Amino acid sequence: MLLLAGCGGTSATAEDPATTSAPARASADPAAQLRAWADGGGNDTLGTLMKSLGKVDKDSHPVDLTALQSSCAQLTADVEAAAGEDPMPDETLAKRWNLALDHLGKSASACTVGAASEDQASFDLMSAEMSIGNEHLNAVVKRINEITEAS
Repeated sequence: MLLLAGCGGTSATAEDPATTSAPARASADPAAQLRAWADGGGNDTLGTLMKSLGKVDKDSHPVDLTALQSSCAQLTADVEAAAGEDPMPDETLAKRWNLALDHLGKSASACTVGAASEDQASFDLMSAEMSIGNEHLNAVVKRINEITEAS
């Protein structure tokens, strides 16, 4: 059901976002800006999302409705937290990132409803939204990995 991509290393440190994001925006080099975003907490956010997606996947095969309610609630919280963090500096990737978060949030909501009510239509929506969200997330992860591996 879920297509998960690796997000690379999560070497970011817990720095003050005000001090890490300003230099990234000041740089004219888009790759440097994206590396700064990734190193300034973006990789940690990606790792958290990947962990939550993995937990949803685990609780879906075989289906454990009680565990699925919990893992989908955690995914909802993680998506909401990611949406509130520093914006991605790359405009094209920011669009994909926002689409990923939007679809993954819809998937998590449908999952929560489905797990509580055993409603197949909710599980179908969960799966469809998860597929779309993962497509965008995988594209973001791929590009970040390409840039960070090139440095």
